[in-house]
Amino acid sequence: MLTTENQAYASLLCSHLRGFAYRLRQLGPEMWDWTPSPAAPTARILAVHTWQWLVCDRQHIEEPDALQHPLVPEPPAETAALCDALELETSRWDKLISELTPEQFAGMRSQFNGYPMNVRDFVCHMIQNCIYKHGQFSTLYFALGLDGDAPYDAPFPNPIYLELREGINDTA
Repeated sequence: MLTTENQAYASLLCSHLRGFAYRLRQLGPEMWDWTPSPAAPTARILAVHTWQWLVCDRQHIEEPDALQHPLVPEPPAETAALCDALELETSRWDKLISELTPEQFAGMRSQFNGYPMNVRDFVCHMIQNCIYKHGQFSTLYFALGLDGDAPYDAPFPNPIYLELREGINDTA
């Protein structure tokens, strides 16, 4: 059970990142740059975008003056190395979030020395960004036929409610 803000944020962010990296590792080399449309991102673009923003926002948290930040490194070209980098950054974020105090969460920063944000804002930005990128990747994952061999069947809530009610009526 999650009992602290730190645990909730770290669990939400890192569970998506770990799942994303796990599924990325299942792609064959020919799948990394596949897209269903030129306007849609590839798995590589999603992985790189996620990793680079994790590095960037961590730098904002650790050093408030963006002029002191090194440029975000170029991503590893080899796919396993990119997944390794994403997993390493996930571990850094897990440790960073886990060790933040309430006062540190409230500490003021500014994105690129402009837009004011507190540390909590940066953590929430990463949670939102990573969930969004993981969701985009999920669509590619389905389109590549890696999540089942039948069309996606969304589990809508009302059939579950009806099944629950039928079960109650069967026992009455």
